[in-house]
Amino acid sequence: MKGRAFTLAEVLITLGVIGVVAAMTLPALVQNHKKSEATARLKKFVSSMEQAVLFAENANGTKAYQWTNIDDYQDQIDENPQLGNDLTYAYWNKYFAPYIKSLEVKKGVYVATEDDEVDNSGRTKVYFADGSTVTIFFGFCVDLNFDINGDRLPNTYGKDIFTFFIATGKSYNNQDTSGELYQNKSFAPTYMPLYNTREKALEACKKEAYRCSALLQYDNWEFKEDYPYKL
Repeated sequence: MKGRAFTLAEVLITLGVIGVVAAMTLPALVQNHKKSEATARLKKFVSSMEQAVLFAENANGTKAYQWTNIDDYQDQIDENPQLGNDLTYAYWNKYFAPYIKSLEVKKGVYVATEDDEVDNSGRTKVYFADGSTVTIFFGFCVDLNFDINGDRLPNTYGKDIFTFFIATGKSYNNQDTSGELYQNKSFAPTYMPLYNTREKALEACKKEAYRCSALLQYDNWEFKEDYPYKL
């Protein structure tokens, strides 16, 4: 007995149904993949930084917040802005390069716009093998912008750029360390000491995307359903 063949109409209908299902599910799959990749890279970066801080503290016999104090250099940096990049480059190479593998550490080159604002693209940047980068500069603390996909777009806070800091002599004693996750750490998400509950971190993230790193730490670097921004 011969089997019954599918008609052209039946094949087209089946392909159409498959197409509709794919169109409905593919965006969710892509989004979940982006979240998983972002989570993995954030966890790797945080773990590497925390371990490097411990190794460097042991090797130097001092806590990370004692390594530098921006007040010691501020007048010189005001006179020679490139000095900020020179110091940042030397800081990374001394305390972190021995303990964190990277493809390249590119020293920043100071660039000023016509209205004398600093061009942030000129800051010291570290390139990692997985395509991520971290940009470093001296502020109130040693500030770090971790970009999970490096120079690729969107280059937007809360989506692919997440902020961290390393405490300095200027900042350490001014921090509220009562937060349940902060625990006197020298390295932490930016503004983490201010948010002693997840609720506070979530509200801050909604208002200003560059504060979202604190929320993500509460969520173990996973992007929960209430995370305010789409990756």
